[in-house]
Amino acid sequence: MRKRALLVAAIAMVVAACGGGDETPAETTQDTSAEVTATTSLVTTTATQAPTPSEDPEDSGTATTQVAVTVADEVAATTTATTAAPSTGTAELTSEDVVTLRALGPVTLGMTVEEAAVASGLALSQDFGRASTDNCYYVTAGAGLPGVAFMVVDGAVVRVEINAPSVIATRSGVRIGTPEASVREVYPNNIQQANEAVSEGEALAFVPNDEADADYRIYFAIDGGEVSSYRLGIRPAVDNLLGCQG
Repeated sequence: MRKRALLVAAIAMVVAACGGGDETPAETTQDTSAEVTATTSLVTTTATQAPTPSEDPEDSGTATTQVAVTVADEVAATTTATTAAPSTGTAELTSEDVVTLRALGPVTLGMTVEEAAVASGLALSQDFGRASTDNCYYVTAGAGLPGVAFMVVDGAVVRVEINAPSVIATRSGVRIGTPEASVREVYPNNIQQANEAVSEGEALAFVPNDEADADYRIYFAIDGGEVSSYRLGIRPAVDNLLGCQG
């Protein structure tokens, strides 16, 4: 009996020893708890350490500063370009521009002197060497556009005169020095004799076919068989033999 009791006791001890495996879940639970705690702690730490503008201007402020600088640069660049480049309609008038029935390059008949100055990009000033009246005078760009004069009546440009040494040509290529025969060839249906348009010698008048252009003319003064000067303008100003003096 004693041996049996010892045997039973031994078995009980073995079983008890095996039952210690119940600690493993506890350890796992403890480890899992630790992991969860660690993870939570990590997240909390990360959230706590996330930079704010006041805490880390190098990260948060930099992006903001970058955007601000970029916008500022664009505004500055636009302002500079606008300031440096000519605005719409301020193309500079040069001897490369051409004469049409209603304009010389960007300067259109009917413009004010101020508008003509802006359109041409040239400084226009009164030519006191030409006769003027209370409401009629001439302006030129001097050396900026030699040989060209704009007649102004009641504040508007109504006539443009092209004299030597200007090399400005009409859109069809007629300029000072063009033979009379060539002028007639270029404008076979528009040229009329108009000697009354000059004080001496001969003149040819370009008369438009379109009724809408009936008040416009181009007169070519002919001397020695070729164009010596010419003018375009609105009637009656363009017809006046002596400009402002009539």
